[in-house]
Amino acid sequence: SLLATLQREGRLLDFLKEPIDAYSDAQIGAAVRDIHRDCAAVLERQFALRPVLEQQEGSVVSVSGNSAGRIRTTGPKAGQPASSGTLVHPGWLATRCELPTWTGDSAAALVVAPAEVEIR
Repeated sequence: SLLATLQREGRLLDFLKEPIDAYSDAQIGAAVRDIHRDCAAVLERQFALRPVLEQQEGSVVSVSGNSAGRIRTTGPKAGQPASSGTLVHPGWLATRCELPTWTGDSAAALVVAPAEVEIR
């Protein structure tokens, strides 16, 4: 459902599957602007994504024992007990999940975007 929505509203799969070597950076940038806007709108509407940690990257943050799943430790001392570390990426948290329920035919359940055929 998510892939279908990103394709339908943002043409994300068309862009990702298109060979882009022949295009200039300016052409790619122009295409990405619309795809970025439209796909971001889908993610906001369906997931309302927010950072797991609000601090800036590079800042020192507390790491508590009850943060499993919310914080992944990296570096040479990852996995060892620690009370703080440097934030490399703030992570993403879905504050809601509103994916449509599939109600179509089971044969089409894996079709992300149907082929389009113009009838004249």
